[in-house]
Amino acid sequence: MASAPEFCYGNFDPVIEISELAQKWKIGCHVDCCLGSFVNAFSERAGFKLPHMVDFRVPGVTSISCDPHKYGFGPKGCSVLLFRNQKIRSYQFFATMTWNGGFYATTSMAGSRPGCVIAGTWAAMMKIGLSGYIQNTKVLLSASENVRKAIRNEIPEV
Repeated sequence: MASAPEFCYGNFDPVIEISELAQKWKIGCHVDCCLGSFVNAFSERAGFKLPHMVDFRVPGVTSISCDPHKYGFGPKGCSVLLFRNQKIRSYQFFATMTWNGGFYATTSMAGSRPGCVIAGTWAAMMKIGLSGYIQNTKVLLSASENVRKAIRNEIPEV
């Protein structure tokens, strides 16, 4: 498991090295992008290079988590789990007949909770769109770069 980035300092784990280790042990490698999911995905298009590759371009990465309510501007409470392929995804499904309610199956942990958070997340993503997420990423990462420069006293006082 790797974080990209972790909360609360924004450090990135070395995803490539961790995924290589996972492959060596023949296990999956999950990348938790909950904080950076809507920044990571658009950073290259916004003109910024991430410190580590963090997506399915990295061999060995089998799943990635994403929280659209952080920088995706969806309502709080929606998380997404992405899988490298359908075979791995098939293990997410849950079904049981050994409880008193009869047959129960679900594709997610939401169970019988309402879908309004999912609908709200979809609406936010459609409204903001690709160009909006790229622009938001530029603003966010530019601010972050300026803070780092200020800490190193590289920004002249005005």
